[in-house]
Amino acid sequence: MDRSTYPFASPTSSSRWSSRLLVLALLLGTSFAPAWAQGRKELERKRDALDAQIKETSALIEKSRSQQRNTAQQVQLLDAQIRQRQELIATMNSEMFRVDQEIQTGRDSTRLLEGDLEKLKDEYARMVQFAYMNRNAYDRLSYIFAAESFAQAFRRSRYLEQLAQQRRQQAELINDARNALGAKLNDLEARKMEKSRLLDRQMVETRKLTNDRSGQQDALAGLRKEEGQLKQTLTRQERQRQELASAIRKAIEEEIAKSRKPSSKPALPGKAREMEFTMTPEAKELNADFENNKGRLPWPVEKGTITSGFGKQAHPVLRGIMIENNGLDIGCMPGAPVRAIFRGEVSSVIVIPGAGKAVMVSHGAYRTVYSNLRDVSVNKGDKVETKQQVGTVMTEEGTSTAHIEIWKIGKDGQLQKMDPADWLLQ
Repeated sequence: MDRSTYPFASPTSSSRWSSRLLVLALLLGTSFAPAWAQGRKELERKRDALDAQIKETSALIEKSRSQQRNTAQQVQLLDAQIRQRQELIATMNSEMFRVDQEIQTGRDSTRLLEGDLEKLKDEYARMVQFAYMNRNAYDRLSYIFAAESFAQAFRRSRYLEQLAQQRRQQAELINDARNALGAKLNDLEARKMEKSRLLDRQMVETRKLTNDRSGQQDALAGLRKEEGQLKQTLTRQERQRQELASAIRKAIEEEIAKSRKPSSKPALPGKAREMEFTMTPEAKELNADFENNKGRLPWPVEKGTITSGFGKQAHPVLRGIMIENNGLDIGCMPGAPVRAIFRGEVSSVIVIPGAGKAVMVSHGAYRTVYSNLRDVSVNKGDKVETKQQVGTVMTEEGTSTAHIEIWKIGKDGQLQKMDPADWLLQ
């Protein structure tokens, strides 16, 4: 490079620095971790959903306590609230980890950019110094005429023009970068404050978790004093579950008998020939729609807390006793409307002595059953839409529990019980 022509830097070199600064300034103006920011928003949404669940569960617990007696459902609600609060605390831990990552990344980015800005400011200072030395027309002309040739004089003239323009652009870029850097530093401070708020909230939730566990132990201790009555209640509930399952099977078998055709499979020795379950084209379409919405179906009640899941599980109070649930129990407020989780046709209305009523809705090969109803608002043969009310939950011994089951009819007519939790939107 001809140093007599270019005293300290070429416009091309300065332009490269300015281009880099522009890129960095643009980066500063946007999120430095878009993937993390998106993940943090998902965690925030999850935290908000858990807050809402805990609020609903707390309301149900307070309603149960207002009856001035401990119930097995109260223990189940407390257990659900403990799980929800544990998940909430874990979610806040994940949020704080994300915030820590964002803070560290922000610090690294700002340190890098501060270093680049210092270098650019040094170069800009040299530009200003050179401009000062050639601040009047005489000095500029002297610099140009001091050239050894006409070509060099032309290059010097062009250099001075480019330098003046470059100096203005670089000054603007440095100013923009300073503003963006200041905004990012403010954002880092906001992240630190957010972390502090999360830590405070986590401590509060941890104390509440301790209180929940204490309340659960107190309720368990009180209920275990009434072990004899609890066993009687368990026996009655088990009988009602069996009666409901038997009524469901009978109703479905009657439906199958009307639609069956002889199976193409040869009959086994000593057994009657199997009958295949067939569906109309409309039923097949409905069946496919139901399957395609698995995991996205609405809850049978607008607000509630799952108190007992599907399958075998330990009794909430009695030690060493297992119960089997054919569906899902959802604790809810007294008189809560129970609604269909998908469109279909009411195929049966069942009455279980001492356990209220049940409504079964057909969705092709699938049947959804809504039981423990005080009253029903549909009749056999009615078409129902998604979220349409089919009845009202029954309150018994101070507890209100909506019960839902999902059954599937195989092609050979065999019945399969399914976990409703796999089908409902979580």
